[in-house]
Amino acid sequence: MKMKNNTYLKEVKLSGYKSIFDVSVEFQNGLNIIIGKNAAGKTNFIKFLRKILSLKYENLNNFSSSLTFKNGKEILFKSQRNIEIDELFKINNTTSKIDYELSVNKKIIKDKKGSEETSIYEKFKQNQIIFDNTFICHGIYKDYFIVDKPLSFRVDNKTKWSTDLHNIFSNSSSPYFIKCITIDFILEIMGLKEEFDLDILKSTFRNVFRKTEIIKSTLKKYSPIEDIRFSDNFNIFITEDNESISVNNVFIEFKIEGDWLPFSNLSDGTKRLFYIISEVFENDENTHIRPTNVDLYTSQSQISRIILIEEPELGIHPHQFHKLLGFLKEEAQNKQIILTTHSPQALDAINPNELNRITIAYSTNSKEGTKLRHLNETEIIKANEYIKEDFLSDYWLYSDLEK
Repeated sequence: MKMKNNTYLKEVKLSGYKSIFDVSVEFQNGLNIIIGKNAAGKTNFIKFLRKILSLKYENLNNFSSSLTFKNGKEILFKSQRNIEIDELFKINNTTSKIDYELSVNKKIIKDKKGSEETSIYEKFKQNQIIFDNTFICHGIYKDYFIVDKPLSFRVDNKTKWSTDLHNIFSNSSSPYFIKCITIDFILEIMGLKEEFDLDILKSTFRNVFRKTEIIKSTLKKYSPIEDIRFSDNFNIFITEDNESISVNNVFIEFKIEGDWLPFSNLSDGTKRLFYIISEVFENDENTHIRPTNVDLYTSQSQISRIILIEEPELGIHPHQFHKLLGFLKEEAQNKQIILTTHSPQALDAINPNELNRITIAYSTNSKEGTKLRHLNETEIIKANEYIKEDFLSDYWLYSDLEK
C-alpha cells in the first residue's frame, strides 16, 4: 500500500476567485470533508483549488495561492498574477505572467544556469513532485466516451499511433477512467509487431476490455451495478492498402437487476455512482502508465493521487451514499480525497480520533466571502459525546455548527 511518502496537500492558502478571499485551511493525508450549507462557497473553493493544482490559470486575474505538500519532504508552491489597471481593459489579459516560487525543505528551487527561466513543469519533474489531480464534478462528465458515447478512432499502421486516442488521454479534463483505457489501447496497439490482422486486433482489444472489467467486483459491492462488459458490437475496418484501421462503436454495457443496459438507461443516481467509483478506483490490471500534473505520463508507482469530489451525495439514495462513503474511506488509505458536501451523513465516515479531517465552510456576508475552519476544542468534546451515543451527523443536525 502506497501511503508512507505519497504526496498530499497539507495546507492551502487561496485568494482572488469569486468568494475566495484570503482563505486558509489544513488537510490530512487520506479522507477530508468540507461541509457547509448551500452558498457557503464550497464549490468556489474546490474549483479554485483544482485550477491551481492543474496549473490552469484561465479566468484567474488578480490571485495568489500557496500550497504546502508533504511527501517525506515539505514542498511549498506559490503562484500569483497581478494585473495592472491598464491591462484590465485589454481584450485578452490572460497572457499576463504568472509568478511562481517552488521550495523544497525551505530551499528555493532556482532556474537552471544559462537558462532564462525554467518552467514550473520542469521544476516539479526535477524534484519528483509528481501527482495526479482528479476533479469529480456535479452530475457526470459531458463527453463521456466509452461510457455514455460510443468511441470511434483511427490507427495508422506504420506508426501504430492514433491521434483520436491521443486527443482524449492528453486532454486534462478527460475522466481518469477514460484516460487509462485509451492509454491501454495505444500501448497494446504499439506492441503489435505484425501487420494489421483482424483476429489479432480483436484479441488485442478484448485484452483491454478484460483488464478494464476488473472494476466490476468493486461496482457490485458499492453500487446497484451487478456487472459490466464491453459490447460485442464494436467494428474494426482495415483499409485495402493495410495502411490504417478504423475502430467504431466501442462502449460499455451495465447489468442492473439481471438486465444488460446502456449507460443512458441507468438512473441518475447509478450514473453518478459509476462516475465517482470509476474515477477513484485504481485498476492495477490496466497499464501502469498514468497521467500526472506535469504533462507527463509515468509509472503508477511514482504517482500520488489527489482527488477532489464535488458534493458526491447529490442524486444518490442515502443507503447508496452510505456505501459510497465506505468505498471512499477505503480508497483514502492510499490516496488523498477532499470532498465537499452539505450532507451531515458524510460526517459518519470520520472516526472519533479523526475530527481534524472535518472542515466547516461558512459565509457571514458576501463582502467577507467564504470562511473555512476546523472544530475547536469545545466542539470536539461535544462531537465525541454524540459519537458515543449516536452518530457524528446528529451533532451537525442538533447543534449550531452550521452558521
